[in-house]
Amino acid sequence: MTTTLKARQRRRQRHRAVAYVAIAAGWAAAIWTSTLLAAPPWLHTIALFVHLASLVVGFGAVLMVDWYALLWVTEWRTVRDLRQVDVTLKVPIWVGIIGLLASGALLQPDLSAPLTLVKLGAVLVLSLNGVAITRWTMHLARFPRKTRFSAVPRSARIRFISSAVISQVAWWTAVVIGMLNSTT
Repeated sequence: MTTTLKARQRRRQRHRAVAYVAIAAGWAAAIWTSTLLAAPPWLHTIALFVHLASLVVGFGAVLMVDWYALLWVTEWRTVRDLRQVDVTLKVPIWVGIIGLLASGALLQPDLSAPLTLVKLGAVLVLSLNGVAITRWTMHLARFPRKTRFSAVPRSARIRFISSAVISQVAWWTAVVIGMLNSTT
């Protein structure tokens, strides 16, 4: 391995480490802020709208990326198609997650409710998993355009599928609990 390649890998690792810390800090800050603020009804309504809009944008983008990943796994699309969708939708995904955290801080979550704690844990998991997936997507860029999923090393296929499953379970857990919390 060349020195330049090693230096690039170390730089990417540092960037991911910073991203992990930033996500965890943002998540903790949103929870801490929610304990300090009691939003007036008009602001609560705006925060709820932003929360729902962020969910649509972020989760919708995640579903599209995962859909293309499934199409690649079943050989209906190429790795290049998946990579293009991933690069295109990365910004809406992160805008959605940041919007969810910021608006959630104003929605006064009941931190004594076990379901709320599970939801908050799911949000942290999906956010950290999003950072972890960046390593995989960088790896995708190195594959030839027509690489089939079956040609990818087994360990990489397992990590890829695990990340997708973790993402879906965490997103759907947060969505379902959020819906239950808002209707009770």
